Amino acid sequence: MHIQTEKRLQDKAITLGQIWRRSVTKFRVLLFVVSLLGFGAGQAFGQFETDLVNSEGATAPCVGIGPVGGPLAKKCADMLAQAGFVRTSELGYSGLTIGTVNTDDGVITAVDADSAAAHAGLEKGDLIVSVEGKPVKPTPGMMVEKAVFGRKGDALHLTVRHAGANQDVSVVRSAEKAPPGAPKAPNMFIVVKDLLNWRGQFLPCMGAGPLAPAALELCTNRFKPNGFIAVKELGSNGFQIDMAREDGAFISSVDPNSDMAKAGIQPGDEILAVEGHPLTGSIGEEAKAQIFGKAGDQLHIKVSRNATETTVVLQLAAKPQN
Repeated sequence: MHIQTEKRLQDKAITLGQIWRRSVTKFRVLLFVVSLLGFGAGQAFGQFETDLVNSEGATAPCVGIGPVGGPLAKKCADMLAQAGFVRTSELGYSGLTIGTVNTDDGVITAVDADSAAAHAGLEKGDLIVSVEGKPVKPTPGMMVEKAVFGRKGDALHLTVRHAGANQDVSVVRSAEKAPPGAPKAPNMFIVVKDLLNWRGQFLPCMGAGPLAPAALELCTNRFKPNGFIAVKELGSNGFQIDMAREDGAFISSVDPNSDMAKAGIQPGDEILAVEGHPLTGSIGEEAKAQIFGKAGDQLHIKVSRNATETTVVLQLAAKPQN
């Protein structure tokens, strides 16, 4: 009996080691569930995986292992969908190639034959003006919001036009209360570490069982390059921007006792540069982000063609298989 018990423990340790090596080697852990029920019953481990992608090209695998792995992987995928991710199996395809630089910025540079875009009547040379009634030209306020998003305690360097003169300002981000809507763990056995991007979209990192800490850490590191930070690290810059104005990035309010207030910056001042970089935004990149969606989604796209604006209906098709 003692020998059989020891053998079962060894088998469990080997299985756990294999799972750990697989997760680290593939670096594909977003949700990693090791079911204690599976260990106790000595059942074979099934793996469930759903791959997702967002408009910026960030990929997110939801992985579940064990008897409860399937439902939890699905829960993970559903929560990611709320953050703008789409299951790769449902990804929509427009057939458009959109320029992002110089005179081609926002211009359709190619239309695939027999694609959804071709059937909608879109043509090479059309300039995309809006998608679903939302202009694709980024405002200076949008550019600033993206550029200044970051962690508490980090320094931020700005060039601000104040009282008719340019002024360099350095601020250290203070702690910021996260907006409502953070994802919650579906039950007491699941751990969720929520991330946030500059658009205010939450992304859940989920884990359970012995490997939960490793899963959460791998997930956090995976999405850092895509502009996501842990909610508990969210920083405040001490000012708010008027997002609607198209003639510049103007400060709408300044928090009392912030570094901006201490530097004398006031509402109405204009931000000219962030970290030494002038404010620039791509019409084409914003258009690509707005056209991103599931197969079957219908989008109303306004284009400028020969100085005439036309609205077409584009229904995204299933993404062709390579």
